[in-house]
Formats: sequence, structure tokens, C-alpha cells
Amino acid sequence: MVKRNPLEELKIKPPEKSAFEIPTAEHFPKLHTLTICSGKRGSGKGVGIANYVRACYDKGYFDKVWCITPTYASNKEIWDMIPIQPENVFEPTKTCMKELADLVMAERNSWDEFLARKKQYEQYLKDMKDKKLDLSDKNVLERLLDYEQHEFFDDKPVWHYRNEVPPRLAVIIDDCVGSDLMRLPSANLVNTCIKHRHLGNGLGVSIFMLVQSYACREGVARSIRENCTHLMLFRIAQEQQIKKVYEEADVDLSYEEFYEIIREVHEEPYAFFFFDFAPKKPEYRFRKNFDEFIIPNTTANDDHKK
Repeated sequence: MVKRNPLEELKIKPPEKSAFEIPTAEHFPKLHTLTICSGKRGSGKGVGIANYVRACYDKGYFDKVWCITPTYASNKEIWDMIPIQPENVFEPTKTCMKELADLVMAERNSWDEFLARKKQYEQYLKDMKDKKLDLSDKNVLERLLDYEQHEFFDDKPVWHYRNEVPPRLAVIIDDCVGSDLMRLPSANLVNTCIKHRHLGNGLGVSIFMLVQSYACREGVARSIRENCTHLMLFRIAQEQQIKKVYEEADVDLSYEEFYEIIREVHEEPYAFFFFDFAPKKPEYRFRKNFDEFIIPNTTANDDHKK
């Protein structure tokens, strides 16, 4: 007699793919992302993020990029590496998160309207090939009138971005520490960052925050730091900042091992330590810049034991 597990129907089965995930190449970090990029002035964090976002754009991972910063003009040479339109640059005001949410929702509405129009066009082609349309049917007549109104006879609906997929969006927040955006709770930055994947009825947006200090007064709130998916840490003089990262992160290393990895990365000018909190594979967790994986000795030894 075969005994059936009475709890089999309650067995947890995770979905094969996240509803909020943008498909990326094997070694590319997951998107959407909430990335914090921390480094002192002149460390190279702007160039690092610009190259990262540009790579995402070139690969079709992003269709539109917004930038929230009070220093866009002085850093224009860096941000020109990304196709950011002038109308997509905003000041860090207490209302800019509301504006961002509205813009993401507008992108969602545009996509939904395109899908509806595409479905209607496909029905139009089908109707035009049908030699036995029942013109006495009120629904058929309404469809034909609607076709004429939308001029389907001339144009097939065309999506306005390169790939016919839901809009892929990103926002860069730079030099905003101390601004109304980061200083005032009513600006809604924390809530927007935490629910960034859910904006636009699940359309989502990737957020990149550039700051000179990982944790400081009127800087990145702890709730944002603890929800970030990626951290780019450039060379800093304050070891206390590295200790703060270690305390808030789930790291299977001693502090000494963790610090030594970061110290070695920062020996190279303008290099950064890339921490992936949700890596596709465990060995992708730490990197030097984007292109060099770091396998801690502790992890390597544990794998060898297995």
C-alpha cells in the first residue's frame, strides 16, 4: 500500500521566473535593480554607473532613462554617455517621486493601449479575409466602423521602442543628499525605492542611487540600504562605512575576510567592489568592477569540501 504524504498539496513550489525580472545575459546582474553606488567625490562612481546603464541600454534592457540630480549640467559629459533626453532630467524636489510614478504609469498605459490596438488590428486582418461576414450582426458592423475610425487600412500598430516588450525603465538619482527628496519623508523616496518593481502596475523601474557616503545623516535611509539588490563600493577613507555594509549585509565571511577583499579591490585606482545581494549563482556574489568574479578563500574551501 502506497502512503500519500498528506501535506504534498501544501509543498511550496516557487515560480520558474520572477514576475518583475527582465531577462539578462548569464553573467549580467539581475534587473530590475535597486543599486546603491557609494564613493567619495572623484572616485569614478558617475562613470561607473554611466557605463553600466549604457550597457543595459545597448543590450535592450532599458528603453528609457530618467535622471534626478541638481548637477546635471556640470556632469553632462558623463551623462551624455546615456541617451537621456533633456525633458527626462528633474530636480530632487519633494514631488519628483510622484512625478516619476506618474511617468511610469503613463508608460504602462501606453503599452496596454498598444496591445489593445494590436489585438484589434489582428481581428481586422481576420475580418478582411472572411468572405462570409454577417453584416446584419451589430457587433460586426461596430467593428468595421471602428476599423475605419482608426485607419487600420493604412497602418499596422508599431511599438515605439526597439523591442516589442513592456517598457524597460530606469532612473538615476545623483548628488541628492540633503535635498528635499532625501531629507523630507513626505517626498516618498523610501516607499518608492522599496516598491520600485511594482510601479506602473508591475511594470517596475530600476533605480541607481549615487552617494558620497553609504550611511550618513540625511543620506540613504537604512530601509533603502537593506532592500538594495546591488552595491557598488568605491574606495573610501572611512573604514566605518565598510563596517556598516558588513553589519547590514548577510555575509558568510568574517569581517577581516570581507575587509581584505574590499581593500585588495581598492588598490587599483577607480576600481569598485560590486556586491550582488541576489546573484544568479553563489559565485557571482562578489566582483571587482563588473567583469571579474571574486571567490573568497572560505567559500572556495567549503566548495572543495563538498
